[in-house]
Amino acid sequence: MTKAIIVEIEFNNRSNRGGVYRIGLTPQWIKYRMSIFMKYTLQSLLKQTNQNFHAFIRYTERTEGIIRAELAKYPKLPANIRFVADKKYGKKLQRTVGSSSTFYLVRLDCDDTYHRTMIDQLHKYKPKQGTRALINQAGYIYDSVRHRVATVSKSSPPFYTWIYNSEQYFGGYRYKTVDGHSGVIKHKHEVLTKSGKRNYMVVVHNKNTLNQRLLNRHTFISNKAKVDAILGKFI
Repeated sequence: MTKAIIVEIEFNNRSNRGGVYRIGLTPQWIKYRMSIFMKYTLQSLLKQTNQNFHAFIRYTERTEGIIRAELAKYPKLPANIRFVADKKYGKKLQRTVGSSSTFYLVRLDCDDTYHRTMIDQLHKYKPKQGTRALINQAGYIYDSVRHRVATVSKSSPPFYTWIYNSEQYFGGYRYKTVDGHSGVIKHKHEVLTKSGKRNYMVVVHNKNTLNQRLLNRHTFISNKAKVDAILGKFI
């Protein structure tokens, strides 16, 4: 079986929906979020011990000029990590998967990170027949403002990988979930984070307001040496 591993990251492509998502169209939001992506998420991708993957960061065409202007301020991205206009994503994905019979669709937000061995784990892991999702239940929360870390575990967090038959996927087939990310566990799945492994890190910063509530729900460690040691496994 041949497989391709794709990391899918949404940047501001949801802005086309309107409402609260419209903030992603503004230069101020894009500039700030790009800085967070470059500081955390990109470093996680660059430091993966296995670089046999492709990452696509999806943005709305309406902000093409702003996106390109911001990217020009940073070092050039490697060939396997690319910002892609949302309307071009489908064809780009299909060309990248190519003749691979199976592909793994790894979900990641544009301000979070995976353990630096995550891609290697996916290449080496042998899922059972019929498994649709590989779920990471254990991870960390990083309070980037106060430089402290807490452990976190959740049964079905937004850190998972779909396993697709390439022909079926590009024929239009998609797994459907109820209740968003929390519904992924209702599909046939396997858990990657066993034996004490923690594969993801939620980065809490000044402007991801939904995650601010996490700061009051967990016990954090602030010892700089310990925090730095944990961060070194991710970024």
